[in-house]
Amino acid sequence: MTLKAPLREQQQINNLICTTNSTNNNKTQTTIRKPLSETKSTVPVVLSSGELLESAALNAKAIDFVRRNSVTDLSERKDPLCGLIKNGGSKRNALLKWCQNKTMGYRNIDITNFSSSWNDGLAFCAILHSYLPHKVPYDTLTPVEKRRNFSIAFSAAESVGIPTTLNIGEMCQLERPDWQQVMTYVTSIYKHFET
Repeated sequence: MTLKAPLREQQQINNLICTTNSTNNNKTQTTIRKPLSETKSTVPVVLSSGELLESAALNAKAIDFVRRNSVTDLSERKDPLCGLIKNGGSKRNALLKWCQNKTMGYRNIDITNFSSSWNDGLAFCAILHSYLPHKVPYDTLTPVEKRRNFSIAFSAAESVGIPTTLNIGEMCQLERPDWQQVMTYVTSIYKHFET
């Protein structure tokens, strides 16, 4: 028996379903059935495994599919970064993409990683400015004033309850800050504003 993902079965249900049955004469008979939405009575559907399902059974499978989504929703509540992941991929890449989208259009910002892209404080300021424009005067910031940028960003974040986990002195000195520490701090910003 071939197992299929619920989504694929659902696609078969929604599209025209073409089934092939072999007869005793080794001839092939093809039957095209209407989608369930176009019929009012129960319509048998043959899966590739040869299993015959009535529309009631298909509805049960659709409900089962919804239940599995509910579990996914529950896991997203426990780990908000799960909500960022689309079609697989890592949480880190999903969070990085979120940062790129939030900072699109901000000058002097090119986020490509969680290390050197954050070493002047402007990326933090841009993200926080998108939520707290009255706390972060982004138009007055420059890449050379690292200490000021970090101070403004961390103060704005603390004002809404996001604890600062990064050291301003270390961030100013390092060309490539620790990516895990930066990602942890960015995650706390994401959790605060997006969940």
